[in-house]
Amino acid sequence: MKFVLVLFSAFIFIAMLMNAGRKRGMLSKDADKAVTGLAVAMRYFLYGLLAVGAAACAVLIYQGS
Repeated sequence: MKFVLVLFSAFIFIAMLMNAGRKRGMLSKDADKAVTGLAVAMRYFLYGLLAVGAAACAVLIYQGS
């Protein structure tokens, strides 16, 4: 779980840096597409992480009762 959190934190940090460069117009069109793709991938990763967490909570609740 620590690995996932470290990976997610690094993912967010890199995405924030690239997004700041994109907003200032420092990136080319190809780099803009890459930043957009990274944002979409990060969003899917977050949704997957939330779904796994919700499933784990549901299993713990089911086993506890």
